[in-house]
Amino acid sequence: MITLQNSQTFNIHNIREKEKSVSTLLIPSHLLISLNQKRNEHGKKLSTYLRNLLSLYRTFTHSGMMPPPCKMKTEYQEEGLNLKRVCFRPNNADWLELGELALAFGKSRCWVFIFLLELDLSGFTEMLYESELDNAVPTKLELRLQVSWILERFDQSFERSYYVRI
Repeated sequence: MITLQNSQTFNIHNIREKEKSVSTLLIPSHLLISLNQKRNEHGKKLSTYLRNLLSLYRTFTHSGMMPPPCKMKTEYQEEGLNLKRVCFRPNNADWLELGELALAFGKSRCWVFIFLLELDLSGFTEMLYESELDNAVPTKLELRLQVSWILERFDQSFERSYYVRI
């Protein structure tokens, strides 16, 4: 067997110091009022709310409890939701983490954000605290997220893996 590997690593040094660029999320119209209420609770900044969602539900997301991919291609939100564009300037690290979760679970960033928003709106946070699962996955700065895909054409298999190093 011959294995060829081209592994390129792209380091972004000082990720927090880089300029925040404008990003867009597509929000179902029926969730806009609730999102704005949550946004107001976080100083009217969607970027702060995104960071808090990622932090609050890290136990849930990093332990692999998100819905698995349903298809080979990226899964987007359902049709007919009357999606509205919401622009904001997220922290780069938060936007990258949202993207890694999306890649790992075969979803779009918008899908993952709405999933986390709906968890928050359903009172899932209180359930995590009551069951003492809010600290099941450490959220230290040393936490490392790694996503990989393996395509084996001969066996006709495709694998997504999500690795969390603590």
